[in-house]
Amino acid sequence: MRLFATETSPYARKVRIVLLEKNIPCEVEWVNLRTQDHAALAHNPLGKIPVLLRNDGSAVYDSAVIVQYLEVLRPDPAIIPKDPEARIEALRVEALASGIMDTTIAWVLEQRHAADCQDLNMLQRARGKVTTALAMLQEETRAWKDVGSAPVLNLSQIATVAAVGYVDLRAPDFLVQFPDLLAWMHSMRLRPSVSATLPQ
Repeated sequence: MRLFATETSPYARKVRIVLLEKNIPCEVEWVNLRTQDHAALAHNPLGKIPVLLRNDGSAVYDSAVIVQYLEVLRPDPAIIPKDPEARIEALRVEALASGIMDTTIAWVLEQRHAADCQDLNMLQRARGKVTTALAMLQEETRAWKDVGSAPVLNLSQIATVAAVGYVDLRAPDFLVQFPDLLAWMHSMRLRPSVSATLPQ
């Protein structure tokens, strides 16, 4: 299989961590989304990444869908709980983490405009949303003791690593008020799947 990705995409990082946690062989092809003819376009008309090209030539896209596919492809070790309530909880945290990614990316793109062209209300709202969501994630991580040495990470933890890692890359000042979350992230860097996917 081949995964089309960028080194800084938090969505692609989530998939890459899952691949490593499940020990699924997969070639990673880096794409430049700023070009008009990047490789992922041939497999996803929206031009978004990640895109997973399966061995039969068919493509799976959207990180959440790819993760579900990988769980079906290799159920053991499981990253998504089988218990219905635990499964819903894992998907809820994944959705929260995805919202942080979406909002942080929108904030970053708006910041790239000239100062007199920026939508200051949008920037303020985005910061507020991310801050509130990070506070919720910090509460989640307080229950995740010693997960860095666990046999396998679960979906909630993987999605949290991807989301918080991206915030730390693009808007690190958002994290200053969350020392426990930062400490958890620091401890997670000892895990091979996390350290190998650190955004450059």
